[in-house]
Amino acid sequence: MHGSFEHHEAGNKWALAATVMSISVALILIATKLVAWQMSGSAAVLGSLADSALDLIGSGLAFIGVRWAADQADAEHRFGHHKAEAITGLAQAILITGSALFVLNESIQRLIAPEPLAAGNIAIAVMLLSLVLSLGLVAFQTFAMRQSGSVAVEGDRAHYVGDLVANAGALLAIFLSLQTGLLRADAVAGILAAVFLAWSAISITRKVLPQLMDEELSTRDREQIGKIVMAVPDVLGFHHLRTRRAGRRIYIQLHLELRPDIQLRRAHMISESVEADLLSAFPGADILLHQDPYGEADHHDGPEITEDG
Repeated sequence: MHGSFEHHEAGNKWALAATVMSISVALILIATKLVAWQMSGSAAVLGSLADSALDLIGSGLAFIGVRWAADQADAEHRFGHHKAEAITGLAQAILITGSALFVLNESIQRLIAPEPLAAGNIAIAVMLLSLVLSLGLVAFQTFAMRQSGSVAVEGDRAHYVGDLVANAGALLAIFLSLQTGLLRADAVAGILAAVFLAWSAISITRKVLPQLMDEELSTRDREQIGKIVMAVPDVLGFHHLRTRRAGRRIYIQLHLELRPDIQLRRAHMISESVEADLLSAFPGADILLHQDPYGEADHHDGPEITEDG
C-alpha cells in the first residue's frame, strides 16, 4: 500500500505541474490576443481570445480540483476528495458552453455584415505564437496526464487540443481575408471555433458525469478484474463485484468465495494476494475484499460479473 501512496503522490505532482503551466500559457495568450483583437477587430481572433479566457478559468478550476482531490480523507469525507476533479470538470463544461454561444453570436454578425481587418499582420503573428505555445503545452499535458491519470488535466488538455485546431483555422482565415479579400472567411473561422468549444463542453461532460453518478467501470475492466481474481490459487469464485471511479482513484469491492473449512490466517493471505494482483493492474486503487464460504454465498444484488468456479 506504501507503493500505491507514492504512486498517487507522484501523480499529484505531475497534475499540479501541468495545471500551473497551463495557467501561465493562458495568461500570455490572453494578453497578446486582446491586443491583436483590439487592433484588428477580427472575429477569428475574438473567438480565440474567448477560448483562451475560458482556458484560464478552466485551468484555474483544474488547479483547484487537483489540489482539492489531493487532500487526504477526513471525518466528513471518509472516501477522500477525489470527485473534486469531476466537479470542476463540470464547471469547465458550463463555462465553455457560454463562451461558445458568445463567439457564435459575434461570428454570425460578422458573417452577415463582414468588415475588412485592420493590423492583420499583428493578428497573424499572435496566432502563430498561440500555435507554438499551445503545441508545447499539449505535449507537456499529455506526458503529465499519462503519469497522473488526472481527469482534470485531461479536460484541460482537451481545451488546448481544440485551441490548436481553432488557432490554425483562425490563422488561415486571417490570411485569406488579407490576401484574397474573402472577408467572410474570418467569420467562418469564428463559427468553427464556437463549434470546437461546444464539442469540448460535450466531451468533458460525458467524461465527468459517470464519475459523479458512480457509474461502473467498463465491462472490459470488470472482466479483467474477474480474471485476476480467479487466477489466484484457492479462490473458488467471487460475487458482489462493485466498481466506480472518482477522479484518479478507482474503487473495487467484491466478495471472495473460499473453502468453508479454510483457516482464517490462510483466508487473509489469499485476500492479500488478490489485492496485490489487482493493485498491479490498477495502481492506487482502493480495494475492499470480503470472504464468503464457497457454496453459501447470497447472490442477491443486481446485474454484475460473477464467477462461481
